[in-house]
Amino acid sequence: MIKKRYLWFLSAIAILALAGCGNQSSSGQNDGNLKGQMASDQVVNWSETQDLVTLDPSKLTEPIDLTMTGNVGEGLYRLGNHHKIEPGIATKSTISKDGKTYTFTLRPNAKWSNGETVTAQDFVYSWQRTINPKTASQYGYIYDGIVNANRIQEGKATPSQLGVKASAKRNCR
Repeated sequence: MIKKRYLWFLSAIAILALAGCGNQSSSGQNDGNLKGQMASDQVVNWSETQDLVTLDPSKLTEPIDLTMTGNVGEGLYRLGNHHKIEPGIATKSTISKDGKTYTFTLRPNAKWSNGETVTAQDFVYSWQRTINPKTASQYGYIYDGIVNANRIQEGKATPSQLGVKASAKRNCR
């Protein structure tokens, strides 16, 4: 019995070791990555063990939905190697001396999947939509530190009164 387990263990290790040794695609062609080049077609095939509930960023609650959205989208920041926070769409951020105003500079080449440019107004719309009681976001409370967020959630102010705005400034090069 012990010998069978040991044999299975060694077989699994050998298979994993051999699978990790190759640097050629199934067609026998070098994939170019060894030279610092990427394949012309970038494809990821992903399967999940459960159905997604929603991919609506304002209504995410399930771990699977949060994970999938994080894998296909990008926010102002993202998690890099070793869970280090690094810039995503925001290339820079500043905080006012009183700590009440955050200003984000967006990456000028950020695009939606349809090729349109991501704008600061897209973030404003999304945050106002999330905080809107009609959206029924379960994570609306995360915005509590923003001016008027609580009043909006209580129905005492409109989403357009949320203390978030997009600047018309553009850095043109």
